[in-house]
Amino acid sequence: MTTLLDPPTPPTRVESPDTSFEAAESVDVNRMQQLVLAALHRMRTYRSEPAEAWVIQGEVEAHLQRKVSGSTVRTRLNELVGKGFVEIADRDGLSPTRHRCARYVLAQIGKAA
Repeated sequence: MTTLLDPPTPPTRVESPDTSFEAAESVDVNRMQQLVLAALHRMRTYRSEPAEAWVIQGEVEAHLQRKVSGSTVRTRLNELVGKGFVEIADRDGLSPTRHRCARYVLAQIGKAA
């Protein structure tokens, strides 16, 4: 059973191979969420429009100076949307393969609706 005190862990499926569980355990979810939020915050200084997950991934990679998994960034974005820190602005973005995708912005936290 999970409690509020348990650190979040990346999701895996029961039928996932052992390597998926090992990979999931190696992801520091809290830190990656913080990196994604920081990337969105930095991007506000030079980008006025919402950003696709792959663009945010590029910002995280530039900050870390190393590659990160696109699925990790997308998953952290979805978690942050669920927590209310990030919003899906629209679904008018384009993926690197030219398919439509969601675009994200920081949520307006603390403002009355």
